[in-house]
Amino acid sequence: MEQLFLDIVQNESPFSWLYHFFIMVLVSMVPFAPIPVLAAFIASHYDFVPGLVINMLGTTTGSILLFLLSKSILRRVALKYLTKRNYLTKYLELIKTNGFLAVLLGRIIPILPSAGINLIAGISNVNVVTFIAATFLGKLPTILAFSLAGHQIAAGNWNTVFIIALYLLALFLIGKKVKQHWIRWSGILIVRRKKKENAMYSWRFLFNFA
Repeated sequence: MEQLFLDIVQNESPFSWLYHFFIMVLVSMVPFAPIPVLAAFIASHYDFVPGLVINMLGTTTGSILLFLLSKSILRRVALKYLTKRNYLTKYLELIKTNGFLAVLLGRIIPILPSAGINLIAGISNVNVVTFIAATFLGKLPTILAFSLAGHQIAAGNWNTVFIIALYLLALFLIGKKVKQHWIRWSGILIVRRKKKENAMYSWRFLFNFA
C-alpha cells in the first residue's frame, strides 16, 4: 500500500499534476494529515508557480468538499468531533460571531487542524461563498511558504529554506498565543449569549403571562 502511494505521488507522466492535485484534495480532507510535507514535496517536482497552483487548488478543493459534506452526510461526524474537543465549541462561537474572520485567522495562523475548521464551519451558519473566500485567502500565505520551501529544497538553496522555517515557526508561536486569547474571548461571548437568551426568555414569559 505504501509503495502504491509512493508510485502515485512520484508519477512523472504528463498528467502527474492531475495525480498530485487529487492527492492533495484527499489529504486535505483528513484530520491531522501532513499537508505541509505534501505541499513541499509536490512543489519540488515543478517550477514554483505551477507547484503553488496545484497545492492551492488541491487543498482549497478538499476543504470545500469536506465543508459541504459536513453540512449533509458527515454532519453527525462533525458534531461528534465537536463535542469531544471543548476548544472547538468555543471556536464555533467565534464563527457564529464573524464567520469570515474566524475561518481566515484559523487558516493564516495554525491554531486548529485544517480539517477541523472545515467540519466546524460546515455545521455553523457560514455560507459557501464566505467559506471559500476565507479559506483561499487564509491558506495562501502558508501554502506559498511550504511550496517555496519545497522548490528551494529541490534547488539546494538552504539559506532560503532556513528563512522560511523561521517564518513558519513565528506563525506557530503566534498561533499558540492567539489560541489562548480566543478561547478566553469566546468564553465571554458564550456567557453574554446565554444572558441574552435568558433575558429574552424572561420577557417572553412575562408577556405570555400577561
